[in-house]
Amino acid sequence: MARPSVRSLDQLAEDPGREDFRPFLDMPRASGLAERAAEAIVLGVASGALQPGQRLVEAELAQLLKMSRVPLREALKILEAQGILESTPHRGTHIASFENARIDEICEARIALERIALRGAAAAYQSNPQALVRLDRILATMERAASHMDWLEISKADLNFHREICAASGNTIVQILWEALARHVLIIFGKEIRDERDAKSIIPQHRKLRDMLASNDVAGLDAEIEHHILRLRRRKQPRSKGQAARS
Repeated sequence: MARPSVRSLDQLAEDPGREDFRPFLDMPRASGLAERAAEAIVLGVASGALQPGQRLVEAELAQLLKMSRVPLREALKILEAQGILESTPHRGTHIASFENARIDEICEARIALERIALRGAAAAYQSNPQALVRLDRILATMERAASHMDWLEISKADLNFHREICAASGNTIVQILWEALARHVLIIFGKEIRDERDAKSIIPQHRKLRDMLASNDVAGLDAEIEHHILRLRRRKQPRSKGQAARS
């Protein structure tokens, strides 16, 4: 996925028509100005308009997002509490660095939560198979985005697919903890190397999860979700000589 070069936010504000920065500039429909600003910043990082380690300046962000500093300041506090931003004396507020060790920890926590969610969701779908239509609608959205290689929209649909599974599980604690990870996961999606090969495979991968839920294959889901979440991470890891010889 092509990434825009890092530019200061005042330069972005002077050129708001740039298509590669539209995901950042288009304010999402989260509830409350602070949450909307927080979501816009996360989308900016996920799309590459903002980079890990980049310093954020309140005045520039306020101009870019067309809002006052009061809700923006609250948004920065929200993201700092979630670990997406970091503030240090004399250096200001920066986007956290999403290094490999941090990404691995996020994936590990996500696997544990989604294993619990999948067990509850499988039982729920057995009781009410019609609820699977919600996953089917998300898959249709994902497929449309994949046909245009729109990776930000694919990532958002991917996240919504797994959010719907957590909701279907009926486990409130899992939903709360999963939502605490959701913004991190969206940023990770943006960092992963994705190409046409991924666009062709992402729909079958999610449809497989959907079908396993429909058939109540709990044991299979327990193993599949780890493979599903770590598939791109494992592809990026260097292979040993023995692995290379076998391929």
